[in-house]
Amino acid sequence: MSNILKIICEYSGNLCELQVPLKKISPATGAAEPGGSSSCIGSGREIVNVRNSDVFLGDYHFLIYVDVRLFKFRSYRRFDVKDIKNLMLFYNNKQHVLFLQLPCLPANEEEERRDNRKIRSNDKKSVNSIERPLDLGKLKRITDLCRIQLNDDNQDFVKLEAKFDYGFASKFHGKIRNFECDLKNVSRIMEPSKASPLQRSIDRNIHEMRDFSREQYKLNFVELQIPDGHDNPALFNINFKDTTLTSDEESLLHNLTCKPEMMKMPKDFDQMEVDCGLISILLAICYDIRSTTNEANCESQWTRSILTPTLYYFEPFYRLRDVVISFYRRSLIYPLYRNYEFSRQCVEDCIQALQMHSEWLVKQLLITHELFNVGERAVFNYYYLDDYIRYITNMSVCPATHLQTLAYNLKNVLLDIFKKHLGLGLTDLESELLRELITDIHIASSNSEDESEDQEDGEGEADDAGTESCESEFCNSNESSDTEENSVIEKQMNELKL
Repeated sequence: MSNILKIICEYSGNLCELQVPLKKISPATGAAEPGGSSSCIGSGREIVNVRNSDVFLGDYHFLIYVDVRLFKFRSYRRFDVKDIKNLMLFYNNKQHVLFLQLPCLPANEEEERRDNRKIRSNDKKSVNSIERPLDLGKLKRITDLCRIQLNDDNQDFVKLEAKFDYGFASKFHGKIRNFECDLKNVSRIMEPSKASPLQRSIDRNIHEMRDFSREQYKLNFVELQIPDGHDNPALFNINFKDTTLTSDEESLLHNLTCKPEMMKMPKDFDQMEVDCGLISILLAICYDIRSTTNEANCESQWTRSILTPTLYYFEPFYRLRDVVISFYRRSLIYPLYRNYEFSRQCVEDCIQALQMHSEWLVKQLLITHELFNVGERAVFNYYYLDDYIRYITNMSVCPATHLQTLAYNLKNVLLDIFKKHLGLGLTDLESELLRELITDIHIASSNSEDESEDQEDGEGEADDAGTESCESEFCNSNESSDTEENSVIEKQMNELKL
């Protein structure tokens, strides 16, 4: 759930004074106050423990995750990030408002005049058009520098604490259960209760930017690099009518759903968080099915977990757009086939499955459960898969019409996502690759001409007619070759434009 809240901002000298309303309010509440933009992203649950917070600061961005929700603020003044030594937070428990002051650098005169002109115009689009994109990798975690006063009666300031929720519908708390496995082999988050969802998202972003291989992407850009003896997965058609359960799958489904109390959803759960987690898992499943042509192998449990940040990072999502972008990014970084159009096919597979094949979805979740159960990934079954199987078979909370609505929303999201939104520089990378191809063709053409000239010099001048004939044949051949090569480049350029 994403709400735009009135985070009140006032600049006083080189200080930015913020008032953050923590009480949940309607999404209809207006936009940010002049001076920046703000938002709240997170659970539909009420904030209970204000001290349970995680704070990050960037050049122009302030982010604080409070208990169950993330608050963002974008300033038009630059924050003094380097010299910040401490940050005092004041919580008014009667108004449910958090007060704080952030130091700012002296404003550049030209920048200040331009931005103040936009602010005075009270044009919200102009305020939000100030180009200062949020780069999660450049945020500085300042939680350890923060102290909070919980009341107005001059109580002592105390440190912030980390007791965050995780798992299905964020219903789990405390130390993660021991499954006799080394969690670092299957997840990047060792103690999810001590890492806020914001920290998990930042870690994922940093790891993805570090692991992205430009060369591997280039290899799969023109066409998939398919191993010898394998069918082309892009041509594979998923059989959504394959819904018959094996005896083991029937037994597992019965054990997970046999008691009514098992089917109860957590109190005050966030529907969007649950649905986004489901889509995150299903996208990875669709990728594995298509890439293996529905022949699950020893890599399938790895593929289905590493492509699902909901599992691999215990990361909750609250927007389908964020889920799809994270899937695109990870599918272009980690598995065998790293091709944008192939990943898009997987999203389309997921949409088709949601539209009319709920029984197929149940079967695939059961298969994934069995794959995880034979290895170290059984931890994901306990914290996610068990409950998602119950959720998708519970017609009172997840009827077929709800899945169809998800499919409709996912389709609309897919239409609005392009390569530029992934933050991997794919368009520039593809242009670079095409320039390299053109350069290689010119070099090859030049070498061919040099070889031809050497041959002509060796023939002498005894037979002028024969020489002219050879030159004519060479020119015709060279023109034909150039035409074919230019046709290839033109085709690639057209594909890039598409």
